[in-house]
Amino acid sequence: MAQQHGSGTGRGSDPGGGPPAAAVPGGDTLSQALREVLTLTQLSRAALAERLGMPLTNVEAVEHVVMAKRAGDPIGPVELSRRLGVTSAAGTQSVNRLVAEGHMVREPHPRDGRRQVLDVTAGGYQHVMGELAPLLGLLFGAADGLGEEDRAGALRYLEAVASACRAYLARADAAGRDRRG
Repeated sequence: MAQQHGSGTGRGSDPGGGPPAAAVPGGDTLSQALREVLTLTQLSRAALAERLGMPLTNVEAVEHVVMAKRAGDPIGPVELSRRLGVTSAAGTQSVNRLVAEGHMVREPHPRDGRRQVLDVTAGGYQHVMGELAPLLGLLFGAADGLGEEDRAGALRYLEAVASACRAYLARADAAGRDRRG
């Protein structure tokens, strides 16, 4: 007889082998709305990659290179691989493909000519932004009806979410260093 979804195994875990239901915080409506936004963000990114005819990793690579350059700290292939969470070989493969397709170039580092940094070509930027701009316009417009008090509250919440994510990443980085020795 097939087990009904959600009936558990009698040990407090879900049938998919996940953690016990009590171990996963349910959250309030604000947390649930954030969860929905995160899920829709993943789906939107996958749709963007499909529309661009590019693997998602390559779209993310372009985004990381653009954001790093805007921050005044251009990145090279090794740092890009780290940010993408892939091996340096997989990162190099993505960079090689993006360079071959004319989306990205390798350049000497502005302060250390022995290293390389990556930059997105004008054509690569236009290719990605041509699909991304409509989504960004919708996202930027989402706050149009908010008053100053609502905007301030939303900003505090988003800053707290970002801080929580940074804390989680720092903990994960420390745990990884501990495992490696």
